Amino acid sequence: MVKLPTLPGQKGPPKLWPPTLPETTIPTPFGEVHLPEHKVKLPKLPPFDEKSRNAMKHAVAIDGSMVPGMVPWVGDVLADVVEDLHFAELRKILTTEQYNEFIKQDKVAPATIAMMRALTK
Repeated sequence: MVKLPTLPGQKGPPKLWPPTLPETTIPTPFGEVHLPEHKVKLPKLPPFDEKSRNAMKHAVAIDGSMVPGMVPWVGDVLADVVEDLHFAELRKILTTEQYNEFIKQDKVAPATIAMMRALTK
């Protein structure tokens, strides 16, 4: 079995199965912060009907639109246009609640993961 290293402040190494982060104490200038043991849950997969597949394709395309953004001068404008077009298509495909959840999740995660979270709620 693979034994993962222990980071400073951890009571023990992380467990691979079930995925668990151990109890940790982090020293800060304002005192110590104690974090309890955390079990990492596996994400639910979205349903694979036609609507969900189309929404996931647009979410992958939104993430992929960052690639042309690396082109100097015009890439950022091109990436924004492509991203806006896919957001408009998602607004047509998703219900209002799903779209609002997607927008909320998109602020903290890539569009593909945000779409998975929006479709499973």
